[in-house]
This record gives sequence, C-alpha cells and structure tokens, in this order.
Amino acid sequence: MNLDSTDIKILHALQENGRLSFRQIAEKVKVSVPTVSSKVSNLENMGIIKGYSADLDAEKLGGGSHIIEVFCKPADIIKLGDRMKTLDSVRRAYQLSNGRLLLVCTFPSLMAFNAFIRFISEIPELNSYETSTLVTVIKDETRALIESDGKIVLECAHCRKVMHDTGRKVRLGDKEYFICCPICEKGLEEKHVSMMAKVHA
Repeated sequence: MNLDSTDIKILHALQENGRLSFRQIAEKVKVSVPTVSSKVSNLENMGIIKGYSADLDAEKLGGGSHIIEVFCKPADIIKLGDRMKTLDSVRRAYQLSNGRLLLVCTFPSLMAFNAFIRFISEIPELNSYETSTLVTVIKDETRALIESDGKIVLECAHCRKVMHDTGRKVRLGDKEYFICCPICEKGLEEKHVSMMAKVHA
C-alpha cells in the first residue's frame, strides 16, 4: 500500500513538530482542516503514527544513559525482551540477531545503574552482557524515514500478521481497521462487541 503526497507532507510536518494543530498542518500542507483530521486518523489507525510525546533531555533532568547489550539463547529472547520492556529504566529495547537485545537505559544515579546490573545478572535466561556509558549524543532522530514513494507495510488489526496487499478496511464504532481476511474480520467484530458490552455493563 502506498501513501499519497498529502499523507507524506502531513507526516513530515508532524515529525518536525508534533504539537502542530490540524489548522497549522492544513496551512503548511495547503489542504483543508477536515482533510488533515481524516488523514491523521487513518495514519493512526494504520499504526504509522504510534503516538505523540515530548522529547526530553535525560541529562538535563539529571539522568545518565547507558547502552547495554544483552546476550541470551535465541529461544529465550522473547521472554527476556518482555521482561526488559516492563522496566522504567529501559527507555528503548531492540531485538537483534543471534540472541541479543540492545537496551538504551537511563538512570538517575550510579547507585541505580549498579542496582539494575545486579538485577539483570540474576536473570536465568541472560548469558552475559556488555555495558557502555553514553558520553555524547551526536544524532538522535526517530527511526522512521519518510520516503517519497510512500510505501507502507500494514499489520492485520486482529491476527497481527503482515499483510502483503492492502487487505480490507472495516469500520467499528468511530475507528477504521485494516484486516487480512473474512475470518479476522469476524474475530475483530466479536472482540469489539465484547468490549462494548463490558463498557455498557
């Protein structure tokens, strides 16, 4: 599936400044406010826009950052990754090849860093680790690179498998979802009905 030129311009505007209002984006992109609202909603539903957050400077808040490379058996990497992502000190976590996790961690003090190292040393799935202290941030951009052809990869909203075509679009309540097949459409509808029943119970 491909994004059109307006989608790409909107994404560029939001990447430069996530605080822009729909009206400000509309002025920059030269489209109407309802068009921006509709397109942003679609980009959110497709999972391309994952959220909005302030980019804070860890060091100016008194923190120190460390890069920790963790080694484990490939069979244990999912379990270990699930454990790491629940920890507040782990700000970013990446699964690498050959049973490795790359963690970007921030700690308020050396004592907190040492406590974290003692903690992960006792995890049975962890074979070894290497740590480095982050000295200077030379470049720290978001990983998303918006290309001019606008090609995107979608996940099915129900089974989470990657769709190799555009799939089908389903509207449930006030949101649109992309699903891969009629079976997933039925499963998503049943999940939606169940959630609505709990809300109104």
